[in-house]
Amino acid sequence: MVSDILNPPRGMRDLTGVEAWVHEYLVNTFKKTAVSTGFEPIVTPTVEYFKLFEAKSGEEVKNSMYVFQDKAGRLLALRPEVTASVVRAYLKGLRSEPKPLRLYYVAQCFRYEEPQHARYREFWQAGLEVIGDPDVNADLSAAFTASFFLDEIGVGHEYVVGSVAVHRGLMKGLGIPEEAQDHVLHLIDKGLVDRALEEASKHSSKGDAGLLKDLLNTPLEKLEGFINDSKELLGGDYERVLKEHERLLEFTEALRSLGYRVEYSPSLVRGLAYYTGLIFEYKTKTLGVSIGGGGRYDGLTMVYGGVFEHSTGLALGLDRIALVLQGVKTPVGGGGVAVILSSKVPVSHGYRVAGALVKAGFKATVYRSPGFSKPLGHAARKGYSRAVIIGEKEFNEGSATVKNLETGAQATIKLQELLENPARHLS
Repeated sequence: MVSDILNPPRGMRDLTGVEAWVHEYLVNTFKKTAVSTGFEPIVTPTVEYFKLFEAKSGEEVKNSMYVFQDKAGRLLALRPEVTASVVRAYLKGLRSEPKPLRLYYVAQCFRYEEPQHARYREFWQAGLEVIGDPDVNADLSAAFTASFFLDEIGVGHEYVVGSVAVHRGLMKGLGIPEEAQDHVLHLIDKGLVDRALEEASKHSSKGDAGLLKDLLNTPLEKLEGFINDSKELLGGDYERVLKEHERLLEFTEALRSLGYRVEYSPSLVRGLAYYTGLIFEYKTKTLGVSIGGGGRYDGLTMVYGGVFEHSTGLALGLDRIALVLQGVKTPVGGGGVAVILSSKVPVSHGYRVAGALVKAGFKATVYRSPGFSKPLGHAARKGYSRAVIIGEKEFNEGSATVKNLETGAQATIKLQELLENPARHLS
């Protein structure tokens, strides 16, 4: 039926009106913030080879991808996230760039999940990636930029932090294969801790995985002691795990000193399998799910045939942030000048006026109609604050009537005077 095709596919949405304006506001503000803190843009394809994400995206992501064959039989996927694409693009053409390389993106992603509140099958991510910097400064560079953006739009937030380095190190010491480690972390991420511990014990070559249970109950102030007590089991990973613990502490202390609330959670592991150490999420008081997160993914470049690179990054969910902003006053278009012409005035005259106003920094739209009431009403409903009205008489006299659409006040002035100093008459 025709009515069926008027609805987008389940889990996907049209953004119109206020929703579209809020989306544009978030995108534009994020880009401005990212550029102002030293990040550069990157745009990657919506469609990638399935193998790119299959390699290290994690169980949940792999099982929820939109996968299809093209006409040549190649197996492709709609991107479920963007980090893997950024790493691929880096290996393809950005390896010679000076490091650290700081990149930002805004992109649509797709996952075939059950649609629910704050979860869609098509969703927007705003992300930051830093490649080639081992220092905690790289992690803070991304986190600070995201927090600055959230502060700028008025979204109060706090951090939940953790580190998968300890989890991975313990499981490796217990002889648990990497693929089984991914599954255990997936179960922990889903809150299925008992099942996760059963899986860990089942795959361990050194008996019971009770230490993993102990880790999930260890607070931050006792974590270093736990790591030292596990030194023998961690073996060659002990020094790396200890350094990642130091990164976690420095990251946490820096954010707290900047005024952000930070909570440590030993069960925070996140759903992507490429994380190697520090991880974090952004939480708000008004939404029951995170609005974004990220962490260290050192060495992901090696998965795709490159040399080892230190890397970190994050992604924010713009759809979820828009939900947080519901009911909060945000810029939704409007303002600007309606240039309204009588139908007896050459339309080119209106565009000369509008062009001059746009060059002066105003939003300007041309209307042409036999009468003025209809275009004036339309402009007012669309939120225009001023109208420049040019009838046949004004055109012949080289003048224009400037009307304040908010107060109704109006005055007729010389057009040249208006164009020489539009801010004086239109602001």
